[in-house]
Amino acid sequence: MKESDMGLLKPLLAVQFLEQYKRLLSEVAGRSLHGLADFGHARSTLYADGLNKTFPMGKSYDRLFIDAVRGAKYGTFIYAKKYKQGYALKASDNCWHCVKALTTPLEELVGDWVVIVTAVLPFHGYDLCDGLVVNRNVLIGRNMISSMIQELKLERRKWSSTQRIQRTTAAEAQ
Repeated sequence: MKESDMGLLKPLLAVQFLEQYKRLLSEVAGRSLHGLADFGHARSTLYADGLNKTFPMGKSYDRLFIDAVRGAKYGTFIYAKKYKQGYALKASDNCWHCVKALTTPLEELVGDWVVIVTAVLPFHGYDLCDGLVVNRNVLIGRNMISSMIQELKLERRKWSSTQRIQRTTAAEAQ
């Protein structure tokens, strides 16, 4: 796997997710969607007032996809930077997430240490950024970055041990 692909979700899983997510957002909007603005507006509607927890998703949606949407965290995040395990995002509740991107690396969408709006969904054992990233054009200052780097050191240890457990479990299942 190329280093540039290390932060991306496996292509087959990305396709599975995107097909269902685009269809769901179109259903939420009640029409066909075209362009990022349309999808972004439909996503805002989906996560407004917890609609993602109650919106009826029929049998045409995969159970893991439904669980991902129901368990999503939408809002403001600080995108720190890319690591081997994935992208470091800090949610407004101060929880760090090691996320995978869908098809476009996050570093191609925004710079390091910026405030963004996005959704993070638990999907097939990964935390997944939904790809609709809105850059708030707010940079994080040096002192805050220094403090967050210390937090990240502890979090990254957890991410590494979690990945070892996932690899071991996958190998045992085969």
